[in-house]
Parts: sequence; C-alpha cells; structure tokens
Amino acid sequence: MKERFNENSTDKSINSSNETARINRHLFLTRGRIRNANNGVMIEIFQNFEQMTRRFSTSILIGSGVVFLLLGLTIWLSGLALRKILISIAGLACGIVIGLFVVGRNIFSTSFLAVLAALIALIFQKVLCVLLAAALAAAIAFTILAEPYFEQAETTEVRSEMSEQTTKVGFGETFEELKTFGLETGEKIKRAGTKIPVHIWAIIAAPAVIFLICGMLLWRFTTALFFSVTGTMVVFLGMILLLSYKGTEPVSLIRSKPFIFAAVFLAMAAFGTIVQLLIRKSPKKEKITKKKPGRKKGEDKKEPEKIVEHDWRSA
Repeated sequence: MKERFNENSTDKSINSSNETARINRHLFLTRGRIRNANNGVMIEIFQNFEQMTRRFSTSILIGSGVVFLLLGLTIWLSGLALRKILISIAGLACGIVIGLFVVGRNIFSTSFLAVLAALIALIFQKVLCVLLAAALAAAIAFTILAEPYFEQAETTEVRSEMSEQTTKVGFGETFEELKTFGLETGEKIKRAGTKIPVHIWAIIAAPAVIFLICGMLLWRFTTALFFSVTGTMVVFLGMILLLSYKGTEPVSLIRSKPFIFAAVFLAMAAFGTIVQLLIRKSPKKEKITKKKPGRKKGEDKKEPEKIVEHDWRSA
C-alpha cells in the first residue's frame, strides 16, 4: 500500500509539472503572438535574421562584420570615385551566384559567367548605376508600402529559444541557414506581391521612374546618392553583425528608437552624397595658347586657341 501510494503521488506530481509547463508554454506563445501582431512583418524578418546570427560562430560574426563595415565605409564615401571597381565586383558576384545556383555548380561555367558579367558591368557601368539606383528606390518604397499585405508570420520567440539551446554552427551550416532564410523571405515577398493592388504598385514604381529621369539629367548626383545610401545600409549591416556578437540585439534597439536611427541614416546618406560630389568635382577647362616661334615683335600672331579638356568624369 505504501509503495502504491508513493507511485500515485509521483504520478500526480509529474502530471502537475507537465500541466504547469503546458500552461507556461501556452502563455509564452500567446504573449509572443500579441507582441508580433503589434510589430510589422518586415521588422519581424529582420529580427529573425538577428536571432539566426546568434548561432553563427564568433569568427564568422566578427569577420563578416568587419568586412561589411569597411566595405560600407568605402561605398559610402568613395563610391562615385570607385564606381568602375565596385560595379565590376558586383557584376562578378552576380555571375558567381548565377553560375552556382542557376546553371549548376560547374567551375568552368561559373568562372565564365562571372568574368562575362564583370565585363558587361564595366562597359555599361553608367547605365547600371542609374538602373540600380531606381531599383533601390523601388525596393525601399516596397518595404514601406507592402507592409499591410504580408502574412503574419509565426512567433520569433520559438526560433530564439531554439537558437539559444543549440550550439554554434560552422561555415557550411551558416551558408545553408542563410540560404534557407533567403528563400523563406523571398516566398513571403512573393506572396505579398500577389496581394498588392495596382495603384500601390504604381506608387512603388514612382520613385524608380523619378530616379531614372534624374539619372539622365543629373547623373553624378543620382549616382552619388545611390552609393551613399547603399554604403550606409552596408555600414548598418556590419554594425548589426558586430553588435550581435556582443548579444545586444541591435535590431530590437533600432525598433525601439526608429526616429533616431532614421535621422542618423538620412544624415549619413546626405553627408556621403556631399563628400562624393566634392571628391569628384570636375576641374575647369584649361585653355592653352601657343605662339608660333621665329616671328618679329610686330608680326606676332596668335594661332587659334586649342582647348585641352580634362574631364575626370570620363575617367
């Protein structure tokens, strides 16, 4: 009887513990859904990325953060001056991605597509700068206006809990997680795009059209603004990776103070544009007058002036 009583007591305590855990789990998920319902889905996507980086190894976080930070500073302040190099590198990267994920993992085809894409980007670098600026403007407009049409995603706390309980992953696993994250985000954007009405698409396309027109009329200003905004975004990405290593949750910090960080972003974009325009300022045309030697003082005649133009924009 005593042993049976002990068994019944043990069973009751186990059932009570399981019931308490179930209730706590339910409250935890409900609280997460309420909090995510108040947040935007785009913010949730960025928070998912932030929580995913917790599983990355320290070397990957620090190394990629430093690389993105330095690359962002270079694009931010010297993008216009280094546009040929940057556009060629971008074309090379696009060729590698297409060769690896579209054509197939073949070294010869990937190398050929990478070199071909870099060459095309170098030849049409001015046109590509304008097209990329228009695409960036449309992407920013889409991020803002498409928010109501995204499906509410599942709670991010579950993924956060799993990431805290899982050991750090290596480079291969990191690549696979980034690939999965990109595919999931692409599917969310695709589903949202099918729900957006035509008049919203027209509003999203308006900034792209404006940048195309500005690119034809004010090419230097449009290109400088594009590189400045892009560089600022890359700098923010590098800082997020470095701060994620410290566990400070930078995306949550940005979400808590959106106006302050928006003002910082706009100030950095404006400053970078001004600096690039000043660095790439074209000098005045130099006029060189040559006199034909061997004539007397009274017979000196000036030859037609030859204008030698030094236009750095064509460099």
